[in-house]
Amino acid sequence: GIKVEGTYVGDPDILRKVSTESQAGVFATDIFTTSPGPTGSHLNKWTMPYNPAGFEKVEEVKKALPAEWNQIPMFNHVVGVLYNKELVAPQQVPTSIFDLLKPEFKGKIISRTPWLGSNFLVGILSYFTWFERDMKKWQDYWTRFRSNVGRYEAGFPALHFAVGLKEYSMAVFTLTYTSSLWGGTYPSIAFATFKEGGIWWPNMVAIHKNAEHPNAAKLFVNYLISEEGQKIFADGGNLPATKDVPPKPEIKEALKGVKLLNGTLQPTLVKELEEREGEWKARVQKIFQ
Repeated sequence: GIKVEGTYVGDPDILRKVSTESQAGVFATDIFTTSPGPTGSHLNKWTMPYNPAGFEKVEEVKKALPAEWNQIPMFNHVVGVLYNKELVAPQQVPTSIFDLLKPEFKGKIISRTPWLGSNFLVGILSYFTWFERDMKKWQDYWTRFRSNVGRYEAGFPALHFAVGLKEYSMAVFTLTYTSSLWGGTYPSIAFATFKEGGIWWPNMVAIHKNAEHPNAAKLFVNYLISEEGQKIFADGGNLPATKDVPPKPEIKEALKGVKLLNGTLQPTLVKELEEREGEWKARVQKIFQ
């Protein structure tokens, strides 16, 4: 067997740790996870090319990433809302982004700080998808959305705690796995997404090119995209990277009829963050500050 020791931290900490250690010649990390944002872009130079056993099952998702990236998709995130079923009646559950603008939700929405994490990525990608590259429509929507938000929160977990504790009816913009991750503590929470199309991105795994245990790392990556590994991600509320393993029934139901927007999203996001991240932050801050 392989003994695996892991540390669970967010994207900024992964970027910081792998970059700092690698530049100092310290190669304490064999495997790290990435996303299409700055982590994937900046850390790709430290990755080892590797196509794991069963790669063909996740190859379609891999095609959505920049061709030069040595990062293997594990599962996909789809953007939506987390809501409390005791506060939001079935007929009120948002099925459109414009439902979030309704008067009955004024002050009942908690949002992550708009220039952080998934909310920042949604802010960028919504321009290219929901608003079809129309800056006026983009600005108008987010200006109207702002007036319905009751509170902004920098910490991602705090969004979901606030909904679970019934401080707010819903949290935006969250991801599929959150209802499973915190559902044991707060059984009344559920996930929903939007008919305008699913903004999505994969989470990937990469092997460090200077890994101390490269063979063990390859075996572990093989496991992550195997049927058993993909079932673990599905049980956690994620959307597996392979279509051979279905998501949990409640996630499958939430995504029913929702078309995941095309694969050009990922290279677009990478390009925008590399070339215009400052411009996007300034746009978002101008609306929300």
